[in-house]
Amino acid sequence: MKYETYFKLVLATGLRRGEACGLKWSDINWKKRTIHVQRGVVKLSHQESITKDPKTTSGDRMVYLSKEMCQLLKAWRKECEWDRAQTANETVSEDDYLFRQPNGKPMNPCTFTYRFKLILKANNLPLDLNVHSLRHTNASLLIAQGVDVRTVASLLGHAQASTTLDIYAHAFDKNKREAQQKIGRVIGL
Repeated sequence: MKYETYFKLVLATGLRRGEACGLKWSDINWKKRTIHVQRGVVKLSHQESITKDPKTTSGDRMVYLSKEMCQLLKAWRKECEWDRAQTANETVSEDDYLFRQPNGKPMNPCTFTYRFKLILKANNLPLDLNVHSLRHTNASLLIAQGVDVRTVASLLGHAQASTTLDIYAHAFDKNKREAQQKIGRVIGL
């Protein structure tokens, strides 16, 4: 359930893999169905993972959750509580990471990358995909649904809407075609 929750969370919110690893239970507002993204886990080669603040102020942001995503997160928390009670006779704290190692530290983003590759291979899916592909899918789907670029940039934590435009220019082609058809109908050409 850990991997299902992690991958669906990244897909549903567009979080970076390290941002998802850096989430704590206290970052979730269940009533408002939001997550406060305020840290990420980074793994430097030949060093332990570290938790860092976002690179920019726009990286510190709120993302929104569907009812279904909240239900999955609540089910994941129940599983974590059961596991902690069985293995350590402890409870889950609000200060615990959603995806934690037995020692309490956040999981390494590379763990999820490794698991993602195993899932791709087991299901004969293209191996050139990666966890970041889920973030790209989120952004592309938002754009395809007509969400404006500033909102998409804000949800992804991009400091500039131009960054979003540079990365996802291809996704706006459908919107450009529809816009051209609309103006054509208005002016009769």
